[in-house]
Amino acid sequence: MERDGPSVRLGNGIEVAYGDTTFFLDPRKVTAEGVCCVSHAHSDHMPSSFAGGPIHCSDITLRCMRGRVKSKRSKNYLEDPERNNSPLVEASGAGHILGSNMFMLDAGQRVLYTGDLCPQSRLGIEGARPQKCDVLIIEATYGDPRYRFPDRREMIRVIHDWVEDMLDQGYSAVLHAYPLGKSQELITMLRDLRPRLHGSVLETTRMMEADDLRFDYLPFDPEDLDPQLVISPGAWGENGLSVLRKKRSADVSGWCLGTGGRSGGRIGWGMDQGFAYSDHADFYELLDFIDRCDPSVVYTHHGSEGTLAQEIQGRLGITAIPLTREKKGQTNLGRYC
Repeated sequence: MERDGPSVRLGNGIEVAYGDTTFFLDPRKVTAEGVCCVSHAHSDHMPSSFAGGPIHCSDITLRCMRGRVKSKRSKNYLEDPERNNSPLVEASGAGHILGSNMFMLDAGQRVLYTGDLCPQSRLGIEGARPQKCDVLIIEATYGDPRYRFPDRREMIRVIHDWVEDMLDQGYSAVLHAYPLGKSQELITMLRDLRPRLHGSVLETTRMMEADDLRFDYLPFDPEDLDPQLVISPGAWGENGLSVLRKKRSADVSGWCLGTGGRSGGRIGWGMDQGFAYSDHADFYELLDFIDRCDPSVVYTHHGSEGTLAQEIQGRLGITAIPLTREKKGQTNLGRYC
């Protein structure tokens, strides 16, 4: 990197410093000490503390953070936060979940921070678009060559057909997915089958809604014993579903592509089926995105950062540095994928 370029390190989130300005990217604490940017409201990216100062985020992300924070001080801050309009930051869609953003920073050089991203457009979510930059800071959730996802448009058809087939056979179909992001995609792709929302999926969906965003669904009704489509949190969220007389369960996650009980489209935890449908980029989509951004240096984070950095250098000939000093919020990474 050129000497007058920015420094990049882990600290309060990912810190990019140039001159007198420090950008805090997906920080654990929002303060007035720098320019704070929050890509989306999954808890491994969302701040846990809001102490003051302006913030860059989308309206959907702000609504979700309001509903998810715990402390009274943070809730008060998020009621009417100062929205950062710094000319040094330009936001664009990351294609991960509704409201997710990437951020282009003016830090002496053009620095693009992706947060989690997905380049394929689907179900009203526009995929992330590569942008020419000098420095790229990119996620590595599926940053290993063994991850190549099936086409998401085909998977939408496969999931819909499976649910329809289960209902026709007299079974309730229970789809397990993370409450924020994946569940709303399932609501959209299966709206003609009248999805019912269970537990935190219902709470999260209501939290996201506003005049500019509505979903078509019904709450889960334990008194209705007819076959029904239920979208529920992961296997840990089964409480109350035992009332369904006959049901078939499926996990919807990119990790269904892996091994250890998840190979062949099937997984453990008493599930009947697994669908490798992800709102993240797979390894080959990450490489294509990086190549089209044409950076001089890439920083990898959040997942298989070491493997991805090696592959970037070997395949693309671009200097790549894994951010590995600490991996905050990664103990349950699979919950968000």
